[in-house]
This record gives sequence, structure tokens and C-alpha cells, in this order.
Amino acid sequence: MVAVVTPMTASGEIDFPAWERLLNFHTEHGTDAIVIGGTTGESPTLESGELDELVRRAVRALRGACR
Repeated sequence: MVAVVTPMTASGEIDFPAWERLLNFHTEHGTDAIVIGGTTGESPTLESGELDELVRRAVRALRGACR
């Protein structure tokens, strides 16, 4: 299980294309589970809508690849 980082742009917004590349990297290399908005330091700075969007995108991107 990996607490995946949430990459940010220079302006402080979530870099969704970079984040989705991280998800793909982990699924391609056998990661069993992904923790979104976890203990990598950014969770206190994410707004609830941003966290919701990360989860929605992860569900679409991972398509059951993680357990």
C-alpha cells in the first residue's frame, strides 16, 4: 500500500496529469493499494472538493487494478 503524493502546479493547484501518471506507475509495478490524500503532507491543505475529485479520478484511472 502506497500513500501516493499529490503533485501540485507552481500556482498551487493539483497537477492531475502528473497525478494520474503516478497512479499508472504504481499499478504497472504491482502496487496493491493506493492511499489518496494520505500521510504525504498535503492532506491538511486539500479542500474536500479536491479530495473528492482525486478519488473520482482514481476510481476511473485504476479500474479495479488495485485490491
